[in-house]
Amino acid sequence: MELTYRLIDDTASFEAFRSLLKASSLPADDLNYKRDLLVGYYEGDSLVGTGALEIHGNYALLRSLSVKLGIRGKSVGTTITEYLLDEARKKKLKAIYLLTETARGFFLKKGFTEVQRDEVPADVKASSEFSQVCPVTAVVMVLPIN
Repeated sequence: MELTYRLIDDTASFEAFRSLLKASSLPADDLNYKRDLLVGYYEGDSLVGTGALEIHGNYALLRSLSVKLGIRGKSVGTTITEYLLDEARKKKLKAIYLLTETARGFFLKKGFTEVQRDEVPADVKASSEFSQVCPVTAVVMVLPIN
């Protein structure tokens, strides 16, 4: 499978990005392609994977990681995650946080660890993802960036 990535930086690609998230039952309404780092992975012209970094000061929130049904199990999620981690390193961020209800095991394999909500920096906690979008039952995870 030959995958290419593109930054999501226009209305048309943003709508396709949001559609894939919704098909994966992930929140998409509070994203903003002008503010957030959104990346789409394509097989030809077909969007098959998404990921995002929402930057808050010295920290980021990794979100919107999705892979289209039929493509899962082919390391697309790993490829997207590694790209986003590299971007966080380039930006010299201190850590990446995330919330998950279904992918705890996946992120543990990537080096993330669970933390309590009260350990999350205030800027990240104030994000819509933490304060409104994800339920309080979602697992909070962190990966310090070296």
